[in-house]
Amino acid sequence: MAASEIKVLLVEDNPGDARLVQEMFVDVNASEFVLTHMSTLADALDVLKNENFDVMLLDLSLPDAHGIDAVNQVMNIVPKQAIVILSGNNDSELAIEALQYGAQDYLVKGLGDGNLLTRALRYAIERKRSEERLAYLAQYDPLTGLPNRALFHDRMMAAMRHAERHNSVTALLFLDLDHFKDINDTLGHTAGDELLKDVAKRLQGCIREEDTIARLGGDEFTVILQDISHREDAAEVAEKILATLSKPFILKDEKVFVTISIGIAGYPSCGKNAEALIQNADTALYRAKSEGRNNYKFFETEMNMAVSDRMTMINDLRHAVHKKDFILFYQPLIDTSSNKVTGVEALLRWHHPERGLIPAKDFVPLLEETGLIISVGEWVLNEACRQNMLWQQDGLPPVYVSVNLSVRQFHKCDLVNMVVNTLKKNQLDPHLLQLEVTESILMDNTKRTLEALDKLRKLGVRLAIDDFGTGYSSISYLKEYPFNILKFDQSFVQDMEHSINGAAIVAAVINLGHSINMSVVAEGVETHHQLNMLNERGCDHIQGHLFAHPMSAKNFTQWMKQKTSSLQKGC
Repeated sequence: MAASEIKVLLVEDNPGDARLVQEMFVDVNASEFVLTHMSTLADALDVLKNENFDVMLLDLSLPDAHGIDAVNQVMNIVPKQAIVILSGNNDSELAIEALQYGAQDYLVKGLGDGNLLTRALRYAIERKRSEERLAYLAQYDPLTGLPNRALFHDRMMAAMRHAERHNSVTALLFLDLDHFKDINDTLGHTAGDELLKDVAKRLQGCIREEDTIARLGGDEFTVILQDISHREDAAEVAEKILATLSKPFILKDEKVFVTISIGIAGYPSCGKNAEALIQNADTALYRAKSEGRNNYKFFETEMNMAVSDRMTMINDLRHAVHKKDFILFYQPLIDTSSNKVTGVEALLRWHHPERGLIPAKDFVPLLEETGLIISVGEWVLNEACRQNMLWQQDGLPPVYVSVNLSVRQFHKCDLVNMVVNTLKKNQLDPHLLQLEVTESILMDNTKRTLEALDKLRKLGVRLAIDDFGTGYSSISYLKEYPFNILKFDQSFVQDMEHSINGAAIVAAVINLGHSINMSVVAEGVETHHQLNMLNERGCDHIQGHLFAHPMSAKNFTQWMKQKTSSLQKGC
């Protein structure tokens, strides 16, 4: 049978009415319609069990079914069947009611011609397809074909009811791809969509037929595991997912490696209702991400306390931004050849009304997450430049002030203009400002970052790559980006004293920096032994508690006046 033919099942017990329908097709030469006639609904239903029809012409007055009952029986057997009702002159109200129970259109017997009939049949087919498509979109994600958020909630409720009836356990897994934004930014959203589809296929291979995988949106997925005996069963599935996704994906002919974080909560132990279970699985997911990603965590009660503390901290931070409850501390950098103070690093502190001074590591990640880092970062830059000018006006020798930049400052604000305006406002020489970036910033939006750094370097601003060796440590960054200074992490300084390999790595980093005309800074220097080892290996600048702890601007002024001469003579 040709693909263009339309199969019609006519269910009509009156031979005259059936013959009239056949003649109407002949009158308009509708040869593409292939008609099958049945006189009873029972016979029609038997045929429908074994054969597909594009549309059904259904009489509402049959020997074995009448009215809406006929429509209901058809819909119970083939719910996707398009139906056009055949009604008598006195059955128009019944025909209209049938539309509410699943029929797509109706025709009155004896009225109209073949054109009206064929048009009604085609309309019914298209309308049924549209209805099915809308019903699908209401419950399934169009990109991956997985259940969407609405169907996920229905399945979750059903799984919980099943667990109650059978005294069993249901586990909910919340999944989130790690650094998915990097894929969209580097390879484009089309590649990101392809990745999501590939991830969905792999996830489906990790579960049983009775389980459910859903996509909630973006790169968030959920898994509902029914009838599990122990939490180890959920852990086994989580480990299988991690292993499956560890294999490379091919996007735009490139191998791409992706990891995923998973939070797990069990019903009924981790939540008595769907809302609590979902929230607790999400909380466990957040813990998995905060502990390095590419792992899974079960929900524990104390996690809610951590989440509560986190929300309190975020609210307090918003108030702190509004009230400007932040201050800067400064830690000097020492030139190893002259023992002179050549610079200071500005270090952000939060003066909490109840907890006192809070170090940056305890709140800056939340500033990043909430976007508050944009306004706070602008304040830090301005305050550091302002203070540097005040020191000069107070008669201190000129030193550069170093300010750390956030990745959001590269993406969410005009960083270059902000720096230009800040320098102009405070009348600070660009050479007395150093901006520090981490390797993670260089991984994100490379072209835009490179353009911004080039402009800043041309202004005369000093540029440092911070914490070198703790991130991706690609030498290509050092060649491509216009850095003046390489700062390596304090962990290398600590290892250097106790490990031959650690000392060799420090020497290699120093030599690497010097080979491309970069000045090298060692952070976290705490002992004279460390200082001597760094001097022997030619490190240019030193920063750490051996010389001074971070201090307020006022204390730094006093420290400089008292200590400059002694530092120049030797530590």
